[in-house]
Amino acid sequence: MAKDLLAEALKKATFVDNDVSINRDYDPWVLEPLIPHQSVTILDGLGGSGKSWFSIDMCYAIGLGQSFLGMFPVKRSGPVMYLTAEEVPEVFVKRLDAVRKYYPANKNFIWTSTLHEEIDVNPSLCVYYGSGMIPSPFFDALEQRIIEVQPVLVVLDSLINFFGLDENSSKEARYFMELLRRLTRRHKTSFLVLHHQNKEGMRSQSDDVISFRGSGVFREQSRSRIIYKNVKLEEGVYARKIILEKSNYYSKLKEMLPEEGLYLKFEGGVHVYDRDFADYAKEKEEENKTKGKKKEKKENKNNGKTTRADL
Repeated sequence: MAKDLLAEALKKATFVDNDVSINRDYDPWVLEPLIPHQSVTILDGLGGSGKSWFSIDMCYAIGLGQSFLGMFPVKRSGPVMYLTAEEVPEVFVKRLDAVRKYYPANKNFIWTSTLHEEIDVNPSLCVYYGSGMIPSPFFDALEQRIIEVQPVLVVLDSLINFFGLDENSSKEARYFMELLRRLTRRHKTSFLVLHHQNKEGMRSQSDDVISFRGSGVFREQSRSRIIYKNVKLEEGVYARKIILEKSNYYSKLKEMLPEEGLYLKFEGGVHVYDRDFADYAKEKEEENKTKGKKKEKKENKNNGKTTRADL
């Protein structure tokens, strides 16, 4: 932006005290209290845990304007753009076949697989040009589609595919997040970015707040972070758990998300909240954690050298 234009823009965006005609009824949510409006939300968890299923479930609720899990209201319903770089169309559509057993037809769910035979470019949104970074051709194409569709939410599944640079570089991560924020400002949309956890997180599955892979800039510059876990309760019985690890906007509905996480059933493609199951899952997970700690302590003792205290 030219210097004079930037100065004029800054002038227009500057106000004195509260004497300003800004809409006080502005609602900061798309899906309260999980996905804020005109912001970036990170949804992360271990690979294969079910993050894509969870995001599709939320997207269908948003597209149809239905409350999610019967608990969380959709504040901005409308088109949702889902971009998957993980699955070819023939595989991704099978997910939708499963979801459609529980939801009606949803013309607001608009999806693209970047593995489609017609797309022959890298989906990274930013690339190096000379000594600096610039938006990629795919970024320009995505912005054009956003202009056409006018989505309330854009889903990127997953970060590693659409970022494409060094995840550990704070500089590169900051540039990527600025590109997303540029789109939220220009087009009044929001982003949900799926992120796979690292091997350290896989080794620490008993810890609820799994370590974050890559630069902390991704987490710091997102307005919300949801952790998703697939919890084994007993043989053949699993719960899905979500933890709202970060949320920068106030919502009284956060009280419905316990600090230890919200336990859900996963039934054939959608998530269901059942109070009795949630109580059972919480109790069972705590029991398994206690057993695991005792087992680990015993193994460490057996692997160590015998000391006088052991005699």
